[in-house]
Amino acid sequence: MINIKTLKLILFFVALNTSIHSQTTADRTVKAFTLKGSVKGDMTDSFAYLYYGDIQDSVKIENKQFEFKGSVKDTVVAKIYLPSAANAPQFYLENNAITINISVDKALKDGKSIQTMHIDTVKGSYSSELQKEYLNFYKSNAGKKDFSKLLYSKLTTFFSKHHSHPFSGAILAELALINPILDKQQLTSLYSILDISKQDSQYLKLYKKGIEKFDTYAVGKPFLDFKLPDQDGNLVGLEKYKGKIVLIDFWASWCAPCRKKNPELIGLKQEFASQDFEIIGISRDKNKKQWTDAIAKDQLSWTNLLDQDQKMENTMGIENIPYNYLLDEKGIIIGVNLTAEEIRKTVSDSLKNKS
Repeated sequence: MINIKTLKLILFFVALNTSIHSQTTADRTVKAFTLKGSVKGDMTDSFAYLYYGDIQDSVKIENKQFEFKGSVKDTVVAKIYLPSAANAPQFYLENNAITINISVDKALKDGKSIQTMHIDTVKGSYSSELQKEYLNFYKSNAGKKDFSKLLYSKLTTFFSKHHSHPFSGAILAELALINPILDKQQLTSLYSILDISKQDSQYLKLYKKGIEKFDTYAVGKPFLDFKLPDQDGNLVGLEKYKGKIVLIDFWASWCAPCRKKNPELIGLKQEFASQDFEIIGISRDKNKKQWTDAIAKDQLSWTNLLDQDQKMENTMGIENIPYNYLLDEKGIIIGVNLTAEEIRKTVSDSLKNKS
């Protein structure tokens, strides 16, 4: 069974957790857009807001439906916003007839109840076709041994054809910052293909931030020397774990994907319980009680530390959680943001080599 890092994929920033549906044909000669939307879930908002470029627009919501009309010169990253929500999901806006379906849910963050919104589906855009093409390639090839080579070849062609589309910049930012499959030279080469003047500035900033990390916190580099408090306030550092393979897991109690991965980590801890393998969980929670309650509820039996001000994450340039680093016995990074399956294989190989 192929284990794919799809959850880390470029959709981390655009239409996160979105089911993408493409139309059969995309009429790219259209000079205006129509954006029809529907909202599912409890909401009291009377207006929906659309942000793209320097434009801010609003329309009235009637029967949980809304519709925007306008035009864009090029495909741009846009945001849909409801005043009651704590976030504004992003998607690609282009001159086409687009339908977008949104859900509003309640969540708990830092001890407070908030409303979040996410995009369920996007239909009718050329951008959806590009996303579908790339995701299909990724799913079909991610389990192959020469995947990095295949991915680089695919993206060289893809970027050459779509060098102006912001989705290309999003892919590059994701590969540089979150999903380090390609090396620095490959990423730099792909960057040179893009029409930078057409790319979204936030993607370019994330790409540059990721590239900078290749010189510091990449495979083969020593991990950051740190000291953080545990539940009892004791400062704990990495020196305590020298001689062991260590998984550093960045998470938070309010992060649903993080909590969903915890059973996998528990399984890994149990599997290697009799061997030199440890897990250190580092949370960005600001509410200490919520953090300790989550540790107890999820039965996290490993060392748990609190990076309340995110100083460590900011130093390392970590943007999204969950995120992890796998370290060897000397504290050298041997894996970045691995899946549970990849962690299992790397740990097994490392322990065999050690013996």
